Amino acid sequence: MIPVLDLVVVDSAGQPAADCDVCGSEVEAGKGLTARSGDRTLRFKCAGCLARFRADPKQFLSGRGAACCNGEHVGSAESEWSCDRG
Repeated sequence: MIPVLDLVVVDSAGQPAADCDVCGSEVEAGKGLTARSGDRTLRFKCAGCLARFRADPKQFLSGRGAACCNGEHVGSAESEWSCDRG
């Protein structure tokens, strides 16, 4: 388990393409947000996905995660979990 206080956002430049750890959408190489906890690297499609992960990291680390916006990454004033266009 990754302690939330141990999660550090780092520069995404140089990071390979990966799937978002929250919604599963592809994060292009060098794009999105990257965070580290110890020796583990986590990738997020957008700030909304990172916020949702921080709110309940166990949900996503256990494989029970669900897309915050069904992978559409379209911001919405109605939802604090809205993804940014990315």
